[in-house]
Formats: sequence, structure tokens, C-alpha cells
Amino acid sequence: MKKISLVALLLATAGGAVSAAETLVPGCPKAFQGFHLGGNIGYGVGVANQKFDGTTGVVHTNSKNNLGIKGVDGGIGVGYTHRLGNWALGLAFVANWASSKGQLTTAFDSNTAAANRVKGTRTLKGRLKNALQLYARTGYVIGGQVMPFIGLGWDNASWNQSISETQTNAAGVPHTFSQSRSKRLNGFMWKLGVDFLATKHVVLGFEYTGTIYGKKTFKEVNTVGGETIAASFRPQYNKFALTAKIVY
Repeated sequence: MKKISLVALLLATAGGAVSAAETLVPGCPKAFQGFHLGGNIGYGVGVANQKFDGTTGVVHTNSKNNLGIKGVDGGIGVGYTHRLGNWALGLAFVANWASSKGQLTTAFDSNTAAANRVKGTRTLKGRLKNALQLYARTGYVIGGQVMPFIGLGWDNASWNQSISETQTNAAGVPHTFSQSRSKRLNGFMWKLGVDFLATKHVVLGFEYTGTIYGKKTFKEVNTVGGETIAASFRPQYNKFALTAKIVY
């Protein structure tokens, strides 16, 4: 009986140890792996490099500036992540909507001969409306609970640029000009972030996204004032966001 009791005690102790060991294993064997549906909300800051050239009659004005852009930015996305040991490889698609915009008003004076002198104010505006992003990412899972990652991909965004002028010629006659254009710009995108396993199927995180877009240009003629305007617009944008994903 003593031997049987001793064996039973050893088995119970071993079973308890195994159970405790299993309990102490963090996360799940394939944490972060699978298809996910998620969302993000954050704040974007950026700058748009702008060049402007305007000609009214024989009077020419030009300027260069950096337009600051900022605003709330958020969206939804889907993707898939596969684990190879502690390494994780994934592909994701995100659609974002933004209120990020900027405005800059400057005064100008052609400083030409009195007969041709033109002066006034010029207002330049830029706005990010939405963006579609496709990117690949790789991460490393630490302790089954935390996964820092980096990502590289492509961004296609709708940007609006507008220009308006109020100017007065040497004779004191004022005229105004305004033009607005929206265009989708392609850009190179990169990401840095970290995900945390909240539950077996819920992942929370923080990420930074940076994008450099191509240049947008347009040229318009103001038939009333006889002014020709050519402008270029090239934005660079940074976003800091909180993320949440359901993984299954």
C-alpha cells in the first residue's frame, strides 16, 4: 500500500508540474499567425514641397515653399501573417481616410517698373483625402507575446492642391484667380511598429508609417486676368497610429 501511495503521489506531482508548465507558457503556440481584420487611428504630419510660377502680361512672379500638413488619419485593413519559428512574414492591405491639410498665405510684389508692377497675396492649400496601402512586413515574436516589425510597400493617395490669388496692377485694377486640382499620387511607404498579444485572437499595437510621393504639376490660364500659372506639389507624410486586429 505504501509503495502504491508513493507512486500515486509521484504521478500526481509530475502531472501537477506539467500542468503548471503548460499554464506558464505565454500566448499560444502560433501567436500572431493567421488572417486578420483590423483598424487604426492616428495623427499625420507632413510637408509638401511647392513651386509656383505666375505670369501676368509681361510680369513674372515665382516662389518656393514648404507647406505644413497635419490632421487625424484612420482606416481599416486586412492581411495574413505566417510564422516560421519566431519569425513572422505577412502581407496586408489598408484603406485610410484623413483630414490632414495645410494652408500658407504669402504677399508678393513684382518690384518691376511702375507701369508693370503687380502686387497682392497668394494662398496655397494642400489636403490628403484618402490612401490605399499594400505592404509586406516581417517581425520577430518575443516570448509569444510581443512582435516588433518592419514593413515596406506602396501607397496610392488622393491629394488636393489649390491656389488662389488676389492681385492689383499698376493702374490699381484688382483681379483674382483660383484653381484646384485633385490627383492620386503613388508613393514609397515604410512602417515600423510593435504588436502585443492581448488575447489569443486580439492583437493591439502601435506603428509609424512614412511615405514619399511623386510630384504633381498643373498649368492653368486665367482668361479674365490674362495670367498663366504653373505649380508643382510633392508631399512627404508621416503617420503615428494605434492599431487593433482580430486574428483567426
